[in-house]
Amino acid sequence: MRLRELEVELPGLPSELDGLRIVHLSDFHFGVPSPGIGATWRAALWARERRPDLVAVTGDLLTHPRGEPMLRRLVRVLPQPTVVVLGNHDLAISRDPQARRSDLRELEPAMLLRDEGRFVELRGRRLWIAGADPRLIVRGRSRLDPNSLAREAEFSILLCHYPRVLDQLEPGRFDLVLSGHMHDGQITLPYPGGKLLLAHPSAPYSRGVYRNPAATMHVSAGLGTTFVPFRFAARPEATELTLRPG
Repeated sequence: MRLRELEVELPGLPSELDGLRIVHLSDFHFGVPSPGIGATWRAALWARERRPDLVAVTGDLLTHPRGEPMLRRLVRVLPQPTVVVLGNHDLAISRDPQARRSDLRELEPAMLLRDEGRFVELRGRRLWIAGADPRLIVRGRSRLDPNSLAREAEFSILLCHYPRVLDQLEPGRFDLVLSGHMHDGQITLPYPGGKLLLAHPSAPYSRGVYRNPAATMHVSAGLGTTFVPFRFAARPEATELTLRPG
């Protein structure tokens, strides 16, 4: 697995937030046998050692409810504050035959955000952190305008499991978007200069940093697996983002 440190430039970042560190984790898929279980625990211990300003977890925590006790133990290992959103597997919105609905309502001591947000003070600044429920997009149609989750703030972050939320955002609503879902393809075919994502061959956002006029987004490659307990040329990843002025 990859434990990655990445600097992200953000236009208009307040000077007090220069160097703010966010550990971004995603896609644990607890509750089914997977090598991702070990990768997720390693990532959690790494996050604890790094002592970041914030931990953000962007969904697909559970494929099956039997993984909930392990998930709650892991959350207690993570440094606080930790903010979390659910993914489609948490609500069994998936073709994966193993998926069973968990539908968590709280995940103490982490903040579980479901179409809501919280003001969090970091380095003397008030940040607005919002989280979209995975039912934001159902059958390709939006159920909720993600722009409605924005608030006036010095700096704002949106957590949404689905990377394509970036295409729905209006400029000035959010500064940073954190997403997951893609597993960097999970099983891919490398070729010179790139690789083919077998599950999502035409996906515009698979892993890394993307920018458009509305916001900057980081998509996590995730830690677990779905359908089959196997990844190829798509390493599990935990990422520490260090924010820098653009």
